[in-house]
Order: sequence, then structure tokens, then C-alpha cells
Amino acid sequence: MAASPTTTLEYTAMLLGATGNVGARILHLLVHSPLCAKVVVVTRRTVPEFANAKVQPVVVNMDRLEEELAAHTQRADIALAAFGVGKGSAKMADADVRKIEIAYPAAFAAAAKAGGARVLAMMTSVGADSHSSTKYLRTMGDKEKNAAELGFDYLGLYRPAMILGNANTPSALSLVVPLFHWAMPSRYHSIHKNDLARAMVANSERAFLALARGKGPAAPAVQILEYRDMEPFFGSGAR
Repeated sequence: MAASPTTTLEYTAMLLGATGNVGARILHLLVHSPLCAKVVVVTRRTVPEFANAKVQPVVVNMDRLEEELAAHTQRADIALAAFGVGKGSAKMADADVRKIEIAYPAAFAAAAKAGGARVLAMMTSVGADSHSSTKYLRTMGDKEKNAAELGFDYLGLYRPAMILGNANTPSALSLVVPLFHWAMPSRYHSIHKNDLARAMVANSERAFLALARGKGPAAPAVQILEYRDMEPFFGSGAR
């Protein structure tokens, strides 16, 4: 049933990857969002940053993630997955990379869907394509395909290029790389981790509100968001 215009709309979020560079910023934004009533943080370990009245850490064995998370997903609304190994994948066995990049996010998303979540935000990579000649991009394409098959009412696939402001990117690049944006297609523009997080949260909230008000898509909708698609959200939400 659609919410009435006078109803105060709040949501429960689920987050995978809260200890990572982008995920930590997503958690910060959710905690400070007036629309977010609760954040279920799926984690392998509890850290001090989770000590907040809005945050419910759920420590799981990642190989039994969907099973162990089932009891904590009731009344979920939005699921956000900012989980992966990124450049570290080059040093790992293919089976391990696919477990981290595909199996764990898929299990998380499936648990969220079973708990009632209608919106899923998933971080992948620019160029994601199951048929790519590049192994990492094939993995990202398969990750997107698995997420789409779950049938969320709204699925946002966020495809950043180089992510700035994180521990894996030299700080000098934050100053140098943007100077060359004029010479490259916008989809390959670097993006700061804070802006990526802001886009994922703000766009997910927009989708949630549309669905709650009965204005969402009539069928499952999948949206791919590259740099230009995310840019309007960079100034959205808490800082």
C-alpha cells in the first residue's frame, strides 16, 4: 500500500562493506540521514565506528552470510553493497576473487530481498561486462548479472573509474588526474570516494521514496550509473 502524503517516510538500510573506503562513508551518510531510522551493518568483525544508536552490527561468517543474516533482515528497505577487492584482485586466485566480488554480495542481496528490501545499490566498475576480454571486468559483469536476477524493484549499479581519497590510491593522483578529465570520456573520470558514497545513498533514497509513494517502476528497474549519472548527487545529503 502506498504511503499517504502526510506519512513520515523512514527506511531501514542494510550495508555490506562498512569497513572499506567507500562503505565507511556510506555508513556516515546513513547515520546522519534524517530518513534513515536504522542501519544493519553486515561485518566480519565489530569496530568502534559502529557504536551508534542507529547502527546494528551483525557479525557473520561470510561463507554462511545469507543463512546467518536471515534473522536480521526483517523490514529492510534499502540494501547497499560497497564490497570487493578492487586492484587487489590481481594478486588473488580467481576462485577467491569471485567469492568476494560475486558470491558474498549476491548472498547479502538475496538476504536483503528476502527481508523485504525493494532497493539495491551495488558498486561495480566502469566497463563491467560479462563478455569482456579483461578478467576483472568479466567478474564485474557477472556481479551485475547476479544482482539483476534477484528482481529488486530498483537496482542501481554504480560504475566508478578510479576512486580517489582511499587508501589504495596515491594522494597525488587526487590533484593530478582531474586535470586530464577534459581529454577523456566522462565515464572514465575519477571520482572521490565521498562523492561515490553520496550518489549511492542519495539515489537509493530517491528510489525508496518513489516506491513508497507509489511512483516507482511497474516492473523491476535496473539503472547503470556512470560518472555523469552520479554527478548530480555529489552535493546531496550529509557531509
